Amino acid sequence: MRLYDAAAIIRSKNAGPFTVTVDLFFDPERYEVAKASTLLTPAGVAAAYGVDESRVKGVWWDDRIHAAKVSVARWSSSTDPYCADLFGAHLHGPLAAAELV
Repeated sequence: MRLYDAAAIIRSKNAGPFTVTVDLFFDPERYEVAKASTLLTPAGVAAAYGVDESRVKGVWWDDRIHAAKVSVARWSSSTDPYCADLFGAHLHGPLAAAELV
């Protein structure tokens, strides 16, 4: 199952000029599947984006609202005039399309 099939909401945004954050919201059953997956770990996120694991700032879970937050260092600053996604709103794609395993 791909992450976009498991999550009810996936959204990305800038968390400053050098970091992008992906918010993930799940229903209770799929939350447990996602939390147990290797995708939503620093190594899994790094593989999905094709970056070194050191660029993954972290993966945080909130059991109260069945949500996760993933932060990754941007590959280019959001202030770069050639940045294709100034607001980070479309940078969740590689993670969303990855398989939950």
